[in-house]
Amino acid sequence: MIFLSKRTRIVVSSLFCLLILLVLSRCNYPTTIVASADSPDVAFADFISALKEKDFDKADSFLANGATITPVNETNYGFFDDYVDTSLKMLSCQSIGEPVYDGSKATLDVRLSSLNKSGFVMWTKDNISRIEHDYMVEQDLKEFDKDDREAVDQVMSMALEEYAKDSESLVSDIKVDFVFSKRQWKIVGNDELIVSIFGGNDNNGNAEKESEKESEKESGE
Repeated sequence: MIFLSKRTRIVVSSLFCLLILLVLSRCNYPTTIVASADSPDVAFADFISALKEKDFDKADSFLANGATITPVNETNYGFFDDYVDTSLKMLSCQSIGEPVYDGSKATLDVRLSSLNKSGFVMWTKDNISRIEHDYMVEQDLKEFDKDDREAVDQVMSMALEEYAKDSESLVSDIKVDFVFSKRQWKIVGNDELIVSIFGGNDNNGNAEKESEKESEKESGE
């Protein structure tokens, strides 16, 4: 049998109490805060709603590490703003399953429906001559000046408006990461999320790849 001196017993007892307090603080205190916060799926849905309302300041409040999703038009083309507006109008999201928690981190699988950027590019290539002609008729022009920035801008906006009327959204399944910060779950932004919101996730097999596969099948027959 091993006997401990009184001093040793006091030290051991103090360490034991400290460990208990640490365990309790890790399990109970943060859990209480996390439980009172909106879950990651609710936070993400609110983030998407803020985007669709073009309340970018509110949308940024759901992002971790001071990130921002506010679009900045550095092109001097009005088409940029039209593209953002159309993308957000077509955007919708759906959670797939439940959030997976790992301490102060979490992940959520989501399905985003958005404008098919690659589909729009292909469609525009096939229809640009017709749309330029429509623009010339509308403006009473005899030829289309490709160096006229305003004309090019308007033609691209016309193409986008026409494409968006009948086009199907592109569906992208992505995994969204969260961290618990300032008493709420915040989204860890990355390129995949941004691309999926503004034009579809090319990694998920877009319309262009499907078209290429069909072409290969036809050529092989």
